[in-house]
Amino acid sequence: AGPAYEYKTYANACDGSLLYNSDGKPKGKIPSQIWPTLRAFLVSVITMGLFVVGTGKFPLLDPSDPQNATPVVLTAEFLARPWIQRYLYQWVALFFIRQKYYFAWKNAEGANNIWYAGFEGFDDQGNVKGWEAASNVRIVEFETAPNVKTLSAMWNMKTANWLSRYVYIRTGGSLTATYGLSAFWHGFYPGYYMFFLSVPILTFCERVGRKKLTPRFATSGSKWSPWGIVTMLSTSFVVEYMVAAFQLLSYDWAVANWKSHLFFGHILCFVFYGALSILPSPKKKDV
Repeated sequence: AGPAYEYKTYANACDGSLLYNSDGKPKGKIPSQIWPTLRAFLVSVITMGLFVVGTGKFPLLDPSDPQNATPVVLTAEFLARPWIQRYLYQWVALFFIRQKYYFAWKNAEGANNIWYAGFEGFDDQGNVKGWEAASNVRIVEFETAPNVKTLSAMWNMKTANWLSRYVYIRTGGSLTATYGLSAFWHGFYPGYYMFFLSVPILTFCERVGRKKLTPRFATSGSKWSPWGIVTMLSTSFVVEYMVAAFQLLSYDWAVANWKSHLFFGHILCFVFYGALSILPSPKKKDV
């Protein structure tokens, strides 16, 4: 489940070289691991509670037989509801499903911090660098991400770093290879590939949007500006549509779910990209 980090980080924590010099003297004032451990543990308990309670009230799959029974979001009774009600339900259901990942990663973060494997060490002046070596998710930043780039960077962070370093860079920036390998790592359910191979479409839209629209509407660099809020909501709106395939797993279920939403996520992306591609780029302001 992660977090993944380089073997050298693990080895340095094991032999003590992360904290001490070869002569046995501390490299700096060794910080207490109590709060970094306890903080991660408390977050993991809260997220587990949210997962158990939330998925009980808003299940995506049939709790009685999730692998075989028709998912809740594909039953005839559910599909008879108004579209906006169905989509908001799915949005909330996926939010609660994410809590189990937060639980696992925060629990693992605390387990690493308790023996300093999550400690980043000291700089040349003996100052503490931080406790990010085993941090695998930034929950608030992920939930409020204004774009797919930030979304990907804040989720499963150590795996994202590995994919960037060993796949994306080495394949000349191929999004298909990067996300394709990520899907392969998860397993062989079609839903994994349907989701991960849809993400590059979102990325292409984001790039053209940043080039053609952001200079026109962004009045500040804050994501809480009016433009930032628009990008935040639109990112979440489309991603929640696509990520449903990841959770439904089955090809038939994933397609049926996308069909119940009239494939709006993919259609919007293609229309958005096509329209902005012919839109002239804004002129650069004179400095």
